[in-house]
Amino acid sequence: MTSRDDWAAAPRPNSHNSLSGNVYGPTVQAGAIHGDVYFQNAGPRPPHVTPRQLPSLTRHFTGRVNTLEALTGFHRTDGQTLAVISGPPGVGKTSLALAWLHAHEAEFPDGQLYVDLLGSSAAVPASAGSALQLFLHALGVGAEQVPADLAGKAALYRSVTAGRRIAVLCDNALSAAQVRPLIPASPGSMCMVTSRWRLTSLTLDGAHLLPLEPLDTDTAVELFWRVAGQTTPGGREDAAARQAVASYGRFPLAVCVGAALLALRSDWQIRQLVAGDADGLHMVLADEETSMRTCFDESYEALPAGAAALYMRLGLHPLPDFAAEVTHAVAAATPEVADLPGAVGALMEANLLTAAVPGRYRFHDLIHQHAGTRAQAGLSGDAVREVKRRIAEHYLATADRADRSLSQHRLRPEPRYEHAITSVVEFGGQAEAMEWFDAERANLMTVLEGAAADGWDDVVWQLADAMWLLFTHRHHHADWVASYTLGSASAEACGHVLGEARLRTGLGTALRASGSPQSAMEEFTRARELRRRLEDRRGEGVVLNHMALAYRDLGQMEQALSLLREALALRGGEGDLRGAGRIHCSIGEIESLLGAHASAVAHLEEAWRLIRDLGDTASEALVERVLGEALLRAGDVASARAHLVSALALLRVWGTGAEQGAVHEAIGQSYELAGDLAEARNRYRSAEAAYLSVGALEHAQRAAERAQVP
Repeated sequence: MTSRDDWAAAPRPNSHNSLSGNVYGPTVQAGAIHGDVYFQNAGPRPPHVTPRQLPSLTRHFTGRVNTLEALTGFHRTDGQTLAVISGPPGVGKTSLALAWLHAHEAEFPDGQLYVDLLGSSAAVPASAGSALQLFLHALGVGAEQVPADLAGKAALYRSVTAGRRIAVLCDNALSAAQVRPLIPASPGSMCMVTSRWRLTSLTLDGAHLLPLEPLDTDTAVELFWRVAGQTTPGGREDAAARQAVASYGRFPLAVCVGAALLALRSDWQIRQLVAGDADGLHMVLADEETSMRTCFDESYEALPAGAAALYMRLGLHPLPDFAAEVTHAVAAATPEVADLPGAVGALMEANLLTAAVPGRYRFHDLIHQHAGTRAQAGLSGDAVREVKRRIAEHYLATADRADRSLSQHRLRPEPRYEHAITSVVEFGGQAEAMEWFDAERANLMTVLEGAAADGWDDVVWQLADAMWLLFTHRHHHADWVASYTLGSASAEACGHVLGEARLRTGLGTALRASGSPQSAMEEFTRARELRRRLEDRRGEGVVLNHMALAYRDLGQMEQALSLLREALALRGGEGDLRGAGRIHCSIGEIESLLGAHASAVAHLEEAWRLIRDLGDTASEALVERVLGEALLRAGDVASARAHLVSALALLRVWGTGAEQGAVHEAIGQSYELAGDLAEARNRYRSAEAAYLSVGALEHAQRAAERAQVP
């Protein structure tokens, strides 16, 4: 997070400082710092809105009147409510939860949160910590504000949700431990949990347990005819429908799939559907998983050839949710699916694939598992490998495009592919690119881990390298460390020295951001050795720059300055104007904090001279801000304000609310020092609003207190 100081004088020599206890986020140790230290994090952040994250409700939801009334009875306005809907797969747990929550949206004016805990669809279920990270971001908390440990995240979540009337849907929970940290404590809030397991231990937390049974026969028949797209007939057809839904065990999912099969096969009558019992369609089995699979098999076998091929290939996608471009990637495998729109349409008509939002598709968990099983049984080993490789390369190509949309100044090697890329996402700007990274992070991580398991080292290190700006902007520290650890090892296994140097530099940066400076130094040292092996002076300067920042974070300013000067000699000597400019900026900031004002301003003016014509808005804003702060410390209030105003204008193009808040706050102090208290108050209020827009609550409070100047 950004923090401001009161524009410090130099610390006294021979000072001592120590650090103990639990610390969240970046840390600076120094003999004395009078004023704030700013940690740069340039990156677009969308404005905060009240979260409404619930998936849409299926238009065929039918019945469940008594259970909906029970949920209404559970809900309290004078305390929090916890309800656990449990039952076998396909019984309609999520649909019931969504039906109630959508109907009662007005009762939760502060938002509705949703997370799929992957308790039934992933080898490794989602952790409570990762869910809290998503919830806190949705509630407006900046990523840099979120503690690294579960206890810290949970405590912050309780603070942020205090006094807010929100609803939380924890879908597909595996255990009570996943759920407990996600329960909001504010009066009037509702936490609804769906699970294949009863999770009875949550009764200790006051949970209402609601075991869900299959539909009654009349409701199941009504659902059947709705999905089949026919009015309810009488006589023999109605009797056949009753026989059909009985054969499906009256499970809503099975009923929907069977009815969609009837709608898909216009030449069938319902009596033929029921007659399929002799061929294995019979659904009244003790094992509902098996009964679902039997029904899915029937739907699969009714698909056109192209749709069946697409179904199997999409089953090899690691998670059930994916963008439309993935269908293009897998359709291009041998033999190519010629009519892709027709194949997708057939899957959707059969209720095997849904489009929750435009441009994205989703399998039900059981259907995804079934598609994967059919792929393993119906495709050769070479065909499975080709599809999985095309999926991985699709994510690599799109991540590469998003990375280059976010920054034109990263000198990253062009990725290399085994297959031609058939569908490339075009981004309309930096915000769209970052939105894609945010939406696809789970898929990116799962694909990267799968590529590592398959031994595709070239994909692993290139994909990790392309995710750099996602991690530097969003601070997903655990994913950052995990992906760059795999990427470093994969680049080494490939013998790609440049790739390994880049990934070890990135791993060191991730470890530094995660609070492990000694481990970071080990990675930086290895990266420097690799750059020297390549005789890459500019790259060595990059590594030294990162090492210097680690020393700065630890408050070891002289060591930081020494490395920065060495880095400047390397990068400046190679004609790297941007790199040299940013190093001058770092030197100037540290010297300003140490009280060497004249030298600091000289370095910062040189940084501006080097960067101003490069078209790098983020770097320009950084230099203008740091120069303004340095001039303010030096007592040149008028010049300081001019640079700060310029920085603010640049940050409106590229910058977070935290950065804008910091500049407003500094401008406010310049007016306060000049005696214009009315304008100072206005600027402090602007700083408060900017901080609040990204959930920087502590800094917003400080700005609000400063706005009370008499």
